[in-house]
Amino acid sequence: MGALGPRRVFDLMSGAGLHPIELERYSRSNKIWSTKVKRLRLPDLLCVRTGLRVEVKGKSKLTIKMSDSPNNADRQWDAGLADRDMIAFVHIQEGDDGRMSAADNVELFWVEDLRTTVGQSKLGPPKSAGEGAERDREWPSTVAKKNGEVTTADEDRFTATLEGGRRQPYRLNDKSLYVEAGEQFVAESQFLAGMPRTKASFPTPGETQWNPRPLLTSASLVDRYVAVKALGVVGDASDVPAIANLAENDADDRVKLEAAVALVRVRDARGIEMLRTAINDPVVDYLRMEALLALAEFCDHPFAKQCASLLAETARNEALCENEARQAAIWGLGKDGLCEYRELLGLLDATDDNELVHAVSAFGPDADVALVDELIAIVVSGTSSVRLRSSASFILARTIPPVYGVPRLESRYYTSSDKAKNWILATLGQMDPTAVISLITNTNLAERLAPFFLTSPETNWTRSVQLIDSLTFVRKQTIEP
Repeated sequence: MGALGPRRVFDLMSGAGLHPIELERYSRSNKIWSTKVKRLRLPDLLCVRTGLRVEVKGKSKLTIKMSDSPNNADRQWDAGLADRDMIAFVHIQEGDDGRMSAADNVELFWVEDLRTTVGQSKLGPPKSAGEGAERDREWPSTVAKKNGEVTTADEDRFTATLEGGRRQPYRLNDKSLYVEAGEQFVAESQFLAGMPRTKASFPTPGETQWNPRPLLTSASLVDRYVAVKALGVVGDASDVPAIANLAENDADDRVKLEAAVALVRVRDARGIEMLRTAINDPVVDYLRMEALLALAEFCDHPFAKQCASLLAETARNEALCENEARQAAIWGLGKDGLCEYRELLGLLDATDDNELVHAVSAFGPDADVALVDELIAIVVSGTSSVRLRSSASFILARTIPPVYGVPRLESRYYTSSDKAKNWILATLGQMDPTAVISLITNTNLAERLAPFFLTSPETNWTRSVQLIDSLTFVRKQTIEP
């Protein structure tokens, strides 16, 4: 939910002519890391064309609700937010197949309108102490459970005709009405009324580009962070001295780190060395992870190879105090980062299981045919360990498109040793049987694969992606005598 909301808002901002970027790194990703960046509370998205900042809240039940710690200034609902920042509420629903999806529309409010009406909001009970004793602060709102159309509206109430023909009256109780008579509305994903005086809308980009440079000297560390992040996208060589000054001298360590990232973006190699220092000798431990996640953003950048080299160096550095940093480095080399898959080949027999899982999962279906041949070479080589062969076999079976893998595996089958042939059969047998049969040219080989297909995820429900976790979980619910 936390990733789908920002993704939907990002797309809608782009469609509105804005130029959004992630302000809060990884806000559009559902990859879970236990090491989190502390202290700086940021909106999720930033438009570098207008300066608009947007905090996104994905909701399974649409409400105007924010987390709040009234006695902790750093964790209050509006910490780090300016009056003209925007809050976007997105309804997230789960389908029958278990997949979640975001509503087509998003509901927008200005922070200043929430602040003006905060006195009419209500605080829920405290959450667990582990979450800083946060509470939910909710502003009253009205959301319909069915689609419909507003038929009448006045100062105190409005009436709607819902799908099916039923007329539904609603009392406003001091809430502001956001719809008019004759207007249609969408169930569960649209506020019909609420305590804030009005909804907001995305600004129309003007001819003048927003200038983040005055914020570089702001007393607000959030403003300085926003400015240097934006300059990494819209800045040029003339901005290097100001960016470098923040990277070297800012009072806040996270602003300094983001300035180093901005230096890389504007093609100043000093930024790479600053990130190397942040990884190998961080001033604050959690900034190591932030530096690693940042390095993974430079796909198709002139410094992509240097970033990949630093990530690969980190992935192999077992002296790092926590292996999650190595996992992040591995992940950054893969499909959600730099797509430097060859750097991952040497990690497919990692001794740490978590690192191995990340290495195998980091491969994407866009791997070129030369890499496919390298993976097959690992599978058929007599010098490869079982662990290494298993990794390469899994990637070939479950990640590489069959149209690339199957013909090459079949070709190698006829020239391989008996042991290598077994590995090829095991690899082909993990694939979708329909796809394999359509690509295999030798009927004898197809017949040999028949027993393997009986255990493929597409054929055998006990191996299906949807049910294997549930099956494992239920089987564990037994206490051995």
